[in-house]
Amino acid sequence: MTITRILFLLLTSFYFIPNVVAQKQKIWFDTDMANEMDDIFALTRLLVDADKYEIMGVSSAHFVNVDLMLSDKWNQYPTKGINTVKLSQEENEKLLQAFGMMNLPHPMGAERPMGQAWGGDTPRPSEMTKKLIEVVQAMPEGEKLDVLFIGVATNIASAIALEPNIAKKLRLFCMGMRFDAKEKVWDKNEFNIRGDLNAVNYLFNNPDIEWSIMPAQTCEVLTFDREDTYARLDSKYPVEKLLKQRWVESNPDDKTRIIWDLALVEAYLSPDLAKVKTVKTPPENHQHKVNVYVKIDKEKMFEKFWEKVKNYRGKR
Repeated sequence: MTITRILFLLLTSFYFIPNVVAQKQKIWFDTDMANEMDDIFALTRLLVDADKYEIMGVSSAHFVNVDLMLSDKWNQYPTKGINTVKLSQEENEKLLQAFGMMNLPHPMGAERPMGQAWGGDTPRPSEMTKKLIEVVQAMPEGEKLDVLFIGVATNIASAIALEPNIAKKLRLFCMGMRFDAKEKVWDKNEFNIRGDLNAVNYLFNNPDIEWSIMPAQTCEVLTFDREDTYARLDSKYPVEKLLKQRWVESNPDDKTRIIWDLALVEAYLSPDLAKVKTVKTPPENHQHKVNVYVKIDKEKMFEKFWEKVKNYRGKR
């Protein structure tokens, strides 16, 4: 082999290696942003590290509960004629604007759960399902999209029901349900699950789905103090102004709040801060294995969030 040939091979090798290393994990984020104040903290945590990943979409999810029919208001929103997914979409766009990331795809999800009140898995097509399917189908063979959803499972389950072949190209991460790690017992009596039990059962009954679940009792230890939070936030930065505004508008009288969804996002971004067990699905569903977060390092998650927010200052 000539010297020229050897040099050519070395140069082309160095050209291709960085391209392999530089490949970023693709992520999709689905949130019922208008439902509670923790969602904005969770999405903020992801977006401050957006340069480390390839965020393929941020979509809005509906939320539903009996209080929407019986009460005059849900947090700051009047319930008369309420369209929860539209509210979530508006809140998503406010945060994306604050980050200067309106260029990210941000389709709106479905307005209602899958199936009917008595069951069923009729999908709910939406701009979200259309875009998610398009993204997954365009991905190279062997590559997977990580989907984080912190509300109802409607949008994700509907996309899979509409195009079942995308299931094997997804890795799902969600906040929802309850799980007794000692007794290995599931409990679906949890807000996000009650919002679309049909969608959750559809996902549990699909063995092709790779799924990691953050149960409520695992993440409920992650709490923020109101006055401490206000003191840490500097309203001259658009993102931090929105974070404070969300607490002021949604839960002004609460001295502390559980920041449920942030636990899932941090566990995903920093796997060393969470303990995971592989367990069987609920007995009423198809029997296969899923991953469950059974413990988190709440102190380090708390510290990392504020460190990341502070370090983001000046970038926007």
